[in-house]
Amino acid sequence: MDLPLIETLRRKTITLLTIFLLLVLLGWNWSLGAVEAESLLTPAELIAALREGGMVLYMRHAATDHSQLDQSRNRAMLQDCRMQRNLSAEGRQQAEWIGQAIRALGIRIDEVFSSPYCRCRDTAQLAFGDHHVMQALHFAIGMRQSEKAQMSEILRRQLGQAPRSGSNRVLVSHTANLKEATGLWPMLEGVVMVFRPQQGQSYQFLGQINPDDWPE
Repeated sequence: MDLPLIETLRRKTITLLTIFLLLVLLGWNWSLGAVEAESLLTPAELIAALREGGMVLYMRHAATDHSQLDQSRNRAMLQDCRMQRNLSAEGRQQAEWIGQAIRALGIRIDEVFSSPYCRCRDTAQLAFGDHHVMQALHFAIGMRQSEKAQMSEILRRQLGQAPRSGSNRVLVSHTANLKEATGLWPMLEGVVMVFRPQQGQSYQFLGQINPDDWPE
């Protein structure tokens, strides 16, 4: 990897860490943003809603090995997992566990779409099996503003489009994509953010299920 690219990635990482620390000091609620926590459902209530179907689950990829870095953002790199931050051993177990919990609870999943990044595709495969890659779920950080806007519009449409009757749709992606599209930040790796599609392709955010919230 050439030195200018390394320096660019280093500066972006430092900038993101600085923003993260400032928001922590300010007491920012990462996941909820401007949403009133009192209006959200508990994990148990969300699971009950998922068993009824009709929801869209936005899942951040499972736990990753943070000693690894994405070495580029071009599409050729996405075919080579060695050039990306990948799931850790814990993350692979986490993805499998979440999928097993969902099946054990009788939650029906008919559609699974994933970012082209290996950590998302592996999460989707380990948790749900068959899935489709959706380029619009590509990691939003580092993209041009026009591309981000287009990706956000597609994501909002996915959140507002009702899945098949009695079933749910899963979107496996990254932190920044949901933040860009909705203002909500899915901080934890493996977190599931639950949305209810409404008329006119709008949607309602119902709450989140953290990895440890799934019943054993």
